[in-house]
Formats: sequence, C-alpha cells, structure tokens
Amino acid sequence: MDARRFGHAVVLGSGIAGLVASRVLSDFFTQVTLLERDDEPRGFEPRAGASQSWHFHGLLPGGLRVLQELFPGITEDLRSAGSQRPAPHEIYFFRPEGKSYHLGTYMPSPRHDDGQRMVYVQSRAMLEGVIRRRVATLDNVSIRYGARTEGVLTDGARVTGARLDSGEEVHADLTLDAMGRGGRTLHWLDQLGFERPTEDIVHCEVAYTSVYLRPRDPSVFEDVGFFTMRKQNGDAGGLMRLEQNMWTAIVAGRHGDFPPRDLAGVMQFAHALEEPLLNQLLAQCDPLNEPAFYRFSQSVRRRFERLARFPEGLLPIGDSVCHFNPLYGQGMSAACRQGMALWHVLSDRNRKQQGVDGLWRDFFPEAYRETRGPWLFAALADFRDPRTRGDFPVDEQESIELLQLVLAAAGSGDPEAQKVLLAVQNLMCSIDALKQPPWPARVTAARAASAKTP
Repeated sequence: MDARRFGHAVVLGSGIAGLVASRVLSDFFTQVTLLERDDEPRGFEPRAGASQSWHFHGLLPGGLRVLQELFPGITEDLRSAGSQRPAPHEIYFFRPEGKSYHLGTYMPSPRHDDGQRMVYVQSRAMLEGVIRRRVATLDNVSIRYGARTEGVLTDGARVTGARLDSGEEVHADLTLDAMGRGGRTLHWLDQLGFERPTEDIVHCEVAYTSVYLRPRDPSVFEDVGFFTMRKQNGDAGGLMRLEQNMWTAIVAGRHGDFPPRDLAGVMQFAHALEEPLLNQLLAQCDPLNEPAFYRFSQSVRRRFERLARFPEGLLPIGDSVCHFNPLYGQGMSAACRQGMALWHVLSDRNRKQQGVDGLWRDFFPEAYRETRGPWLFAALADFRDPRTRGDFPVDEQESIELLQLVLAAAGSGDPEAQKVLLAVQNLMCSIDALKQPPWPARVTAARAASAKTP
C-alpha cells in the first residue's frame, strides 16, 4: 500500500529542521512544498536568513543517525564535500584542570573509538547544502526560493496553508513552522484566539565571532580542532579544520563580555586567552573573510505539550519549539531528532488510518521528550555561571542527581559511565537512559552514605 495517503504539506523555512521535515513528510504526503524566503544559494554559500551560516557546525551522532536513515549514503556525501570526522584524540578541550577529551567533565585520555560516536565538523552552509541537494531530488517535494510568508490561511480555527507577501495563497492540509527562533506560531495563536504555551527561559547571554582562515602550512596542525575555556569569566576560543583546506577561529564571551567584531580585535581577544597552541596557529594563517558575529541572548523551551487546544493543520518544529545555547552544538541534531519523532508519529497515524487532525497531540509530547536531554545539559552548563538568570530545571532533580553521578564516574575513568554519558550527550538516546541500572541504585547508595556522614 502506498504510504502517501495524506494530501499537501507546506514547510516554512529551509534550515536543518525544514529540510529534514520535508524529507519526513515526503513519505506520507502526495505533495510537499518547501517555502524559503532567501534566494537559492549558489553551491555551499551561506544563506542570508541563516544567521549562523558563517560559523562552523558539529553534527552529533544522534543527528547523523537520523540523516543516515532518511538519506542513505549521506555520510559519503559529507566526506566528499570535505566534512571532517575527528577521531577521539583529534578534538579536545583545554579546561582549568588541563587537556580534556570531554567538554562536560575532565577526561584526560581519549575514549576508545568504537565507530558509533561519529561527529562531523563542517561549515553550516556546507551541511545545509548537502542535505538540500538530497531533498531537491525527491519526486514529490518542490523547493521555492524567494517565497516570503506573510501569514497563514485559515478556515475558522483551522490553518489551511500560507499566504505569501506577493499575495499568492498556497493551500495545504498541514503547515509546518520551521522558521527557527523567528517562527510565527505564537503570533498565529494570538490571531486565532488560542492560548500561548508557557515557556522555560534561560538568559545565557553568549556571543561569538568566527573568521575563516587559510593556513600557510596546513601540516602544522593535523588534528581536527580544540577549544580553550580556562578563563573564569567565560571567555573562550578555539580552532577547527573545515572543508576546502580552511580553518576557522572562534572567540566567545558571555554576559556582556562579548568578543570584538573586527579582525584585529578578534586576534587580540584570542591572544588574551593565553593558550599557546591557539596563538601559535593563528600566527601562521591568513583571513579569508571579515569576521562574523553572532549573539544569542536566551534559551527558550515552549511547552506545547501542555496545551489542551491547538489549531488543526499547524505544527511548529525545530527551534520554533525549543532552542538553546548554541555553544554546546546540540541544536541541529535535536532538530533531526524532532524530525524522526514526526516520522514515527505519522507512520503510526498512517497505520491506524487516521488523518492529520490531532497530529499536534501526538507530536508535541515526542518533541518535548527529544529536547528534554539537550535542554537539561545546556541549562545546567549555563547555570554554572552565576550571572545566568532564568528558569532553573527544578523539576528535573532526579535526572540532575543521576547526571552528576555519571559525570563524576566518567571523569574518574569508569568506562560504563563514559559510554552512557556520551550516548545521552550525543543525542543517541533519551536522557531516561540514566534511569537504567546501575545508576539509580548508585544514587540511592550515595544518598545513604551522605546521610550517615556527620
């Protein structure tokens, strides 16, 4: 039986969430139209509407697994385009304790490479471009560029498509808001008389500046990348190898102590980090572009899963649902995981011969489950800085205790703890994996030991 039993779906926005969602919908809808306000990119050039296009992006194993399922052979496409896949010893962090092979805890030795923890490093433009080319080959998906959405079409409280600023109406049975942090779902809820979801907000106040570089002698650095984060005020920096024999330098700061936007200022900021390797490598590079600055003020999680009413025919996805501090590299993979959750929901509804009405009731709890882990990791990391304000995840006390125990065990070299920690942090599984033996029993034992201590 043909699985494409639904009608026409419209996806607003061609970022990672929109591209992945378009691929997912192509399995269930007879026609999918992807509307993108930007002009069609030439090759792997940065998109004007993607504010982080000039910055490097890491694709975590959880996101890569989704892409592999949806686009068989895409790892070969990434490698052919120049994506870097670091071995465990080729990417590291200079923490206050010393050189570490893990960001969240001090891990002085690299993990064994079991082949399951592949992280791909590349420019945002290149990754989007590789996925976009795959989506463009789908027989029932059309991508329209220069199509700016002005609003949604409605029939009573139902969304029936999108209206473009040209006045054109694009009718659809399902409209996905994949427009990122600038998504319009909340505005449309107001227009249609629906309640907005409550929000969890963390004011992390981070900014970073990146610049592409050409090394005069690429052989002086053969690893993939590193970060230095020894400064107590949150200043950080790093260097990554990218495609086309490029490097990128990154400097970052928090809570008003933001890095400069000009090249001389970036180099001065990097020098002040006092990391010998970073300064040694920057001294033998030539810049390829003007520095690109990006500021991220707050993480926001919209609790759509708590709503009792929602417009039929509309569904937000990706950053429209949840976005968090990009410094931790989880955003794209979390968007991919949401996309796969949508695939499973649609597959189940298709099997049960259900339509798209009520789709939001099934999807929102799954989107929450997929973003719960990365949200918690980002929030806990942000709240280590006493200047961070907002909604501390007080309802996650059990998970926090489990995570702290696993982090400590992983830092002391426990291979079982390292395995589960990496699986959760790399979005290979839900954070509920921490509730599996032996971790709950260990937390109970730790509580008992603490209670006996005078």
